[in-house]
Amino acid sequence: MRASRLLRSFRYALNGLRHAAGTQRNMRIHFLVALVVLILSLYLPLRKVEVLVLFVTIALVLFAELINTAVEAVVDMVTEEYHPLARIAKDVAAGAVLITAGLSVIIGISVFYPYLNGLWSRISDGFTVSANIGMAVIIVLDFFLTLLIKGWMHKTGHDKWEPSMTASIAFCVSTLIIAATGHLFIVLLVLLLLSMLVWSRMRIQPLRLPIILGAVLGTVVAWGGLQWL
Repeated sequence: MRASRLLRSFRYALNGLRHAAGTQRNMRIHFLVALVVLILSLYLPLRKVEVLVLFVTIALVLFAELINTAVEAVVDMVTEEYHPLARIAKDVAAGAVLITAGLSVIIGISVFYPYLNGLWSRISDGFTVSANIGMAVIIVLDFFLTLLIKGWMHKTGHDKWEPSMTASIAFCVSTLIIAATGHLFIVLLVLLLLSMLVWSRMRIQPLRLPIILGAVLGTVVAWGGLQWL
């Protein structure tokens, strides 16, 4: 009897995990990040303590997201109308997820950085370039090329295919910075700024295709221009 109750409790717990993974986008992102972290932990020569710290960090993030999902479900069950207390409950639960996610990023960088820095140094030796006036020419070229494509798409009635000027310039400049510095810490800071830019633009602009096209265009122009320097 006790064994059947224990099995039912495991089944209920798995149903909860399945529901969270199936309905919550953030939970799927957490699972994906955890998968990448685990793959890196297998590839890199991490110590036992470092692996245990990563396991605890992953568990904390998933736990916070599960609590956030449970709080949202309870609040929606109680009332579907706007209420200040309901908003506070959801915001506080989301804040707990934000704190644990931020802590996990700090821990992940602290654990992986020494290993990734050596790997990045070996990889970046092949494409690091010296900064010069040619990079300014590449940025101006990217500006006019993006403007030309935007004008052409607007003229032909394909407005949704117009690349984002902001994304194009941002990714072009970021690619040039990465190529000029070759330092992993600078690369991480640049990627952080890019992720914040893309996230903010997607909140303002409902169409994601122009942002994606602008990012690809800026990166390609920067990379292609570097080959001529």
